[in-house]
Amino acid sequence: TTGTFSCESCHPDNNVDQLLWVLETPECDHPGCTQIPPRLTMPARGLRDTQPYHWDGIPGDSFGGINVSSLWDPVDPNCDEDDPESCIRVLIDGSLATTMCQYGNCPENDEGKEGALDSNERDALARYLLSVPYPPAPHRPFNNELSSSAKTGIFEFNFLNDTGTTTGAQACGACHKPPFLTSTNTPSAQNVEADVGSFNGMDAPTWRGAYDRWIVTPQARFNVIDLLERIGMDLGGNFPEQEIWFHAGARTQANWDMVLEYGTGFSGTFARQVTLSKDSAESEITNSLLDVLIQAGNDEAIILRAEGVVVLDADEGIVRGLNLELKDGNFVLLGVEDSEFSYTKEDLIALANTGNLVLTFTGRIGTSVGFETPQPAIWPYWSINENTFDGIAQQSPTVEITYLSDNLSLTMKGRHIQPDSRIFVNGYRVDGIVSCADGELPDCANETINIVLDNDPARYGLNFLQLQTPQGMMSNDVMFYSQVTDKPDFSGNLIVSRGDFSWFEFPLQRFWNTVELDGNSIRHNNGTLQALISTVNTLQPWRAQISHTVSVEAGQQYTLCYRAKASNNRNITAYLDRNMHGWQNLSGGQFTSSLTTEWQNFEHTFTVNVTDITARVAFDLAQNRATVDIDNIGFYEGSECGDPAIVHDIGFVSQK
Repeated sequence: TTGTFSCESCHPDNNVDQLLWVLETPECDHPGCTQIPPRLTMPARGLRDTQPYHWDGIPGDSFGGINVSSLWDPVDPNCDEDDPESCIRVLIDGSLATTMCQYGNCPENDEGKEGALDSNERDALARYLLSVPYPPAPHRPFNNELSSSAKTGIFEFNFLNDTGTTTGAQACGACHKPPFLTSTNTPSAQNVEADVGSFNGMDAPTWRGAYDRWIVTPQARFNVIDLLERIGMDLGGNFPEQEIWFHAGARTQANWDMVLEYGTGFSGTFARQVTLSKDSAESEITNSLLDVLIQAGNDEAIILRAEGVVVLDADEGIVRGLNLELKDGNFVLLGVEDSEFSYTKEDLIALANTGNLVLTFTGRIGTSVGFETPQPAIWPYWSINENTFDGIAQQSPTVEITYLSDNLSLTMKGRHIQPDSRIFVNGYRVDGIVSCADGELPDCANETINIVLDNDPARYGLNFLQLQTPQGMMSNDVMFYSQVTDKPDFSGNLIVSRGDFSWFEFPLQRFWNTVELDGNSIRHNNGTLQALISTVNTLQPWRAQISHTVSVEAGQQYTLCYRAKASNNRNITAYLDRNMHGWQNLSGGQFTSSLTTEWQNFEHTFTVNVTDITARVAFDLAQNRATVDIDNIGFYEGSECGDPAIVHDIGFVSQK
């Protein structure tokens, strides 16, 4: 209302200004908390279906519960999830009445609400904000198939605990969950019950777009300056996002590749271009890229068009503009029905070779985009101990995965799924049918959808699914697991961060987790893992424990191998269990090993009767006060031990 700044001033290009603001927001009600919580400028893009719209859980809260202004008593929702405009209006109305209004001289609009813009203008702004997509993922491969590293990153993000060393801590994906890597009502204590436990009021901000914002954590307690000072980061005056985010959770290149490639609504071929001319017609890279674009066009992942000029008479200098579109495998004149002109790729290359044609091919998107047809969203059921977590923004203690059935069907949750949606597996279109479990698309009862594939396009193990609105946007990437085809043999250590500890840069990082209670501690010691036992507990020896997530298959034989010693003779126990699903034993019991003061090698062989991609190898160490050293931990298929430093590649391979 002062005419000095607009929404764009703080959200340039619908993004962020990298600043932390203390605004007129509700104070927290925690005893002793008199601070108005600061707010980090959040991206004004990709807002659809991500409410509440701030980490403090207040603006546009369609779920209710605890938030920062009410840490003790749950509050009612302040908008309707089925009316997204009502939720974004909470954010708009609040901002226009405070941040955007001259202090002490704030006018009222036609609705009696403080601030500029009348009701129609506010409604238009709401529709605009709900229509802004995330930009295309900057490193998504040209052919739309996630790279092996990005697939590994999604697996690690969801199934390997790297949020802290404590056993039982959620994996990153339990809070930053599909479809949009965000969630609401973060628990302040781990609890496997759906409706029990305390909450800290914080909403997990999205991980989408981390590649172009370098202030980290919701309240920006750790920003660039903090990192520079606290850990002595020498960046030579630069602020590379990957290095910043490494210290905030993206600890591997695979994690970062996930951020750079995760689907934001667009095929990897969208907006890609290749130019065909006399100079490039015989180029291998030109032909390869053109093949990918044509494949994507035939799959309807994009609309493939070509614009350029054709020489009609070189001597006379007569040229004509040429606009083509790929239809049914051939290129036809754009906008001309039943045109007699139709070109194959080979026709165009031959013409370009003569020097009489220059064309630039561009992958485009159709018209079914915007407010009425937002990005489709798909996510798995989340369940544990018979409790179901299936809301689009609801957190869960563990990350679940959907299994492809023997009849090639998948049952998932879905929103904005249109009739005749296209199915993509591992980046490529496959034949099949998408329908509601109950109801009619796009309004399925309980947002439950069925996907039935005509043929099995999946590799054994983890695969990645997308759905696409006809002539519109693609969904996020969501994992599913296939055991339909024969299982290949996996070689190497299935403990993906290695079981020899010579490489540790931080104490117990990279997915090794611990329980350290009653003064017991576990540390890295000269290339081995060492447990210092202060309090003996023979009834609960897990009060000093190390563990690591592994994936196991029903009916498969495994061998757990390690070497260990102790400061005095003593026993330890080792086993495999179901991790946070309830800790049920999977190894047929616990194995007891008798340690001496000399290094010994141990191995335990057993067969697993269930498939669990988040099982856990664990060692309980609090039975005796003697110090334990353990090293070379390996978990292998079959009955033989191997080299723990040779890690099994998760096995992501190209589909085509």
